[in-house]
Amino acid sequence: MIEKLLERGGDLVESADVCVIGSGAGGAVAAAELAARGRSVVLLEQGHHWTRADFTQREDEMLPRLFEEAGMRQTTDGAYTILQGRNLGGSTVHNLCYAFRAPEPILRLWREEHGLSELTAEALSPSFLRVEKNLRVKQILESELNASNRIIRTGAQRLGYSGFVARHNREGCIGAGYCILGCSYDAKQSMLITYVPRASAAGARIYANARAERIEAEGGRVRRVLGRVVDHDGRPHGSVEVKAKVVVLAAGAVASPDLLLRSGMANGSGQVGKNLHLHPSVLLAGFMEEPIEAYRGIPQSYYIDEFINLEKDPHRGYILMPISGFPVLTAANLPGFGRAHFAHMAKFSRMVGLLALLHDRSAGSVESGRSLTKPRIAYRMEESDRLELSQSLVHIAKVLFAGGARSVLAPYWQDPVELRPGDDLSVLERRGVREGEIGLASTHPQSTCRMGADPRTSVVNAWGESHEVAGLFLADMSVFPTSLGAPPQLTTAALADRTAFHILGRWPEFAA
Repeated sequence: MIEKLLERGGDLVESADVCVIGSGAGGAVAAAELAARGRSVVLLEQGHHWTRADFTQREDEMLPRLFEEAGMRQTTDGAYTILQGRNLGGSTVHNLCYAFRAPEPILRLWREEHGLSELTAEALSPSFLRVEKNLRVKQILESELNASNRIIRTGAQRLGYSGFVARHNREGCIGAGYCILGCSYDAKQSMLITYVPRASAAGARIYANARAERIEAEGGRVRRVLGRVVDHDGRPHGSVEVKAKVVVLAAGAVASPDLLLRSGMANGSGQVGKNLHLHPSVLLAGFMEEPIEAYRGIPQSYYIDEFINLEKDPHRGYILMPISGFPVLTAANLPGFGRAHFAHMAKFSRMVGLLALLHDRSAGSVESGRSLTKPRIAYRMEESDRLELSQSLVHIAKVLFAGGARSVLAPYWQDPVELRPGDDLSVLERRGVREGEIGLASTHPQSTCRMGADPRTSVVNAWGESHEVAGLFLADMSVFPTSLGAPPQLTTAALADRTAFHILGRWPEFAA
């Protein structure tokens, strides 16, 4: 059962074995696996239940529908834009479908530095296999590479840079290119059309427009979740109360710590909301001779890993990834005003975007703000990360020029740099990457309620259970002990699958 509380009206009072908060890559998986194996499940999602019929392919309509703060969530200093989903299916509805398992060197790092001896590739393999099967993960075909990705591959190969065509979770994709605005064809195998319906079919009661605002415990065990029925602007229209023996919190690496802090829960170590990693990204735009319409077809299929070697150093590196946008998002990320800005946008059909995504060591924080819709997010790059991301600009420009670009734009807000073939690219490294001078973005906030064996330095154990509150589990990117250094969708889902089966194995203890 999936119900839109905003349309139904009134209050919600429920009881269940398990209350799951959030319906993205973690929450939907946990809800489906628990419900399929006999547990009564209530899932709360603060966003609305949008479907393919609502995905209009218009930015002005879809950004407010699918994203927190209409896609303009930012750190408190405005330096980083953070894209997070706010709808049934979470960020899987707008993500670009790269499908990667957690890198083995990162798992080794988590074992060696965070005491998570249980997190081996072998132990996680059953969960990854289940998730990949249910999401229909497969290799992207050569015929599915669009013009933009082919250009970037050509550039990388001419330079001898390591790269490959990735895997994804699409089925019957027609190459419309509107992935980030929601798939109007149900080709993207997001949680919205995979695990959420599976949870519903297994008997889970799924409520959209239900914002969890407080988790309550008694005697050291979770007892209930309290919240509000909210509209699309977050305004309350009714109350929510769910009594449960187990709570699985999967609201994301910003909302999950915010909710715990507001609940006065699970923060004896002082680690809730700390250790925020963003996978910060910066992009350059290349302009080709002829129109290539980068917004057509699968946006991301090629992946350059020349500048990350996790086996050699699991703490650092960056990835180069294609990116394309629609007019509004593109215009917002290009510099200049009036004629200068128009000159860039006039070349929109000839534009190829390439970004660097940093495996960051820098750590920020999440604190409760004036409301659950406005958390306080703080993050600044350490100098070593800043230098590394600055170096990436040179390599991005090289790839774009090697792929045939006639000019490359570094979109600094003041005095943008536009380069031609043969120009000295070191100007990019000297100019560098500094907050407030160039657009910086994140689609992968993580690590704010990290896993670890030591309760003094972590929030949850290797199974995602709180060190302090029995029956409280976390199942989202907040549990990553460090930056993952790879697209996180599959790892989030696999860890949630593992957590669900752990809960099932211990159910007599929770039911007592």
